[in-house]
Amino acid sequence: MRILRSIAAVLCVALATQTFAADKKPPPVKPPTKQTQVIRAEVYKKMDVAQKAFEAKDYNGAITALDSMKAGYEKLNDYEKATLWNMYGATFYTKGDTKSAINAYINVLQQKNLPDALRDGGLHTLAQLYFITEEYDKAISVVKKWMAVMTTPQADGYVLMAQAYYQKKNYKQTEVNLLQALQIARTQNIVPKENWLALLRAVFYEEKQYVKSAKVLEILISLYPENGSYWQQLAGMNGLLERQQEQMYILHGAYRAELLKNESDFLNLARLYMVQDIPYPAAQLIARGMKAKVIKINAETLQLYAQALVMAKEYERQIPVLTKLTELTGESKHFVYLAQAYFQIDKWPEAAEALRSALKAKNITKPAEIQVQLGNALYNSGKLEQARDVFAAAAKNPSTAESAKNWVKFVTTEIDRKKALAK
Repeated sequence: MRILRSIAAVLCVALATQTFAADKKPPPVKPPTKQTQVIRAEVYKKMDVAQKAFEAKDYNGAITALDSMKAGYEKLNDYEKATLWNMYGATFYTKGDTKSAINAYINVLQQKNLPDALRDGGLHTLAQLYFITEEYDKAISVVKKWMAVMTTPQADGYVLMAQAYYQKKNYKQTEVNLLQALQIARTQNIVPKENWLALLRAVFYEEKQYVKSAKVLEILISLYPENGSYWQQLAGMNGLLERQQEQMYILHGAYRAELLKNESDFLNLARLYMVQDIPYPAAQLIARGMKAKVIKINAETLQLYAQALVMAKEYERQIPVLTKLTELTGESKHFVYLAQAYFQIDKWPEAAEALRSALKAKNITKPAEIQVQLGNALYNSGKLEQARDVFAAAAKNPSTAESAKNWVKFVTTEIDRKKALAK
């Protein structure tokens, strides 16, 4: 409880940059002395019939029994009338007739000498019904009346007002009332409810107070760590705040706790690893995700996997990934990537073969540059005559003419040197 009080205190004090005036309730007024009334035996028997029908889910039977009582309405005392309408309200609401339920609770509250329990329950229920029917101003008005007669502050009342203000897009009053509810919860040693904190997070987000929103999410995670959506939201909030390292740590924690379930979360974490220059975990994560079929094997994911592997200098492991990528897409650039991977491990004939495929593949761009790379692969393979021919072809393109001509001269000299040595 000490920890929870600290958490609530963070919300009520540290998150607030200024003190707001919540809807103040006036001090409770001592009610006038009420005449004690009771439900008479003959009335109770009829109510019991209605109650048993209600418990048996025979709602029409319950209403019929209540209508029978209502026939002698003028003979009922105030307490009996209030109880009658209260039973009507519960039955209508359970049947789904919210409009009739509202009218019933209004009738409860109109009775004289109304017992506190029926008055308080009637006000609270009526406020909730107005909220359900989206009559938010009425809901707020009734909640204020309810809290004005309560001797003990009720956090639920402030939360209900906050929810109504939120629906009206009055985010400032939503915030004010939520903070008041959390303050009451702290003083009464009540654990803040999850939906209270979730609403406060949403309010701060709507107000573009992202630091505060992130703070609330941290508290939600500390109280409800099994809810993976809070980890994801906090990671996203840190992304908005351009705190990528913190974003990575949060998603990493969710991953270790096995709370990441969908492909986008896995790939987002992999990219964050790579941005933070720790590519090996990214490659491992993608591999595990593909094996578990969380990550689909397609051009985008294979290319990301290959990129992580090359950043991690895992060149051998990159080869089958890029081979699969070329098979899937048939695109020239992917054959070039495969050739460059072969370059890294000095497999020149394989690199040359990949580059020949790149020159025949679809969506080819900058063929002359590919020819220069092919000439390089052929030269390193010892195929000097073929290399010179490829460089000569590349020399015809203005973008690569200068470097290709230099290569032609260099390879020609090398060919002549070898011929001379052979003689």
